[in-house]
Amino acid sequence: MAYVDLYCERIAPGLLGEPINTLSNLAFFAAAWWVWRHAAMAGAGSGRARWLAGLLALIGAGSFTFHAFATGWAEWLDVLPILLFQLVFLWRYFRDIAGWRRITTGMFLAGFAAAGVEAGNYPQWLNGSLSYLPALLVLLGIAVWHGRNGRAGWKSLAAAGGTFVVSLFFRSVDNAVCPAFAIGTHFLWHFLNAVVLALAVRGWMLGVSGAALSGRLGGVAGRRVGEPF
Repeated sequence: MAYVDLYCERIAPGLLGEPINTLSNLAFFAAAWWVWRHAAMAGAGSGRARWLAGLLALIGAGSFTFHAFATGWAEWLDVLPILLFQLVFLWRYFRDIAGWRRITTGMFLAGFAAAGVEAGNYPQWLNGSLSYLPALLVLLGIAVWHGRNGRAGWKSLAAAGGTFVVSLFFRSVDNAVCPAFAIGTHFLWHFLNAVVLALAVRGWMLGVSGAALSGRLGGVAGRRVGEPF
């Protein structure tokens, strides 16, 4: 079976072809553990926060598998959990904090997913990082909206956006720095992206708890925090 050779560190097929890239995915499990431990920060949304923690662990497992086996089927295990987390996180953000209706949120997420798929058609640009541009823009956008509306947790979302820019840089230059740095920089993408996701969830947890307690959405946030996931 042909293996997928996308990153600087991999020089041969097999489980030991990308040891640093593979093991650096433990950072996602650390992020999942942190979110799980601090789920009470979300108040009535603590159960939902634990769902997000589970998705973070799923990202780590999928990426670990892909970098270990580097096959086509393993690549799907890498991509799908990331997309699922993005969609679930944004669904909960726009429902719980922004107060959007289901139809509005669903239409936005459909457009978001389509934009990501379209951007992924240009893997030659930025070492394939262009597919994450929609996620970056939306994260920065909600951080600004969050702050301008005085929501708790805006600093966490802003920090997540800033860290995301840095992590995308390291993902993009992985192959470019290969001649000078044999292991590449993709492992830094893993470490930093785990921080990004933990910060983003922290911002959501603080925001959803604050919105429900203050009643700033006229009770809508409180009801939605209690609705089925």
